[in-house]
Amino acid sequence: MFDKERFHNALALSLGYERMVKDKRISIEVDDSDAPWVTLKFQGCPEVVRFKASDEVDITLTAEVPEFQNEIKVIFDAVHQAYIDSTRKFPSWYNK
Repeated sequence: MFDKERFHNALALSLGYERMVKDKRISIEVDDSDAPWVTLKFQGCPEVVRFKASDEVDITLTAEVPEFQNEIKVIFDAVHQAYIDSTRKFPSWYNK
């Protein structure tokens, strides 16, 4: 089981204010389920990328939005790492 609060906090810290709030090109939505889904919507593009936070995502699935390829990879990595950290007693950055 994962800790929802820790997941959201880790994701916010990893992606930062610039990417999550100020960058209007990509909208990041996270549902509040026990196995959260993340939805990425792109300004001016009808394509939507949706994936489970717990799954490792194949970056080739995003070929339909090539102009956002790098940003999507950063978001995928941040979401997956935040999920992994939220399932551990201590997050990966904690050196005990």
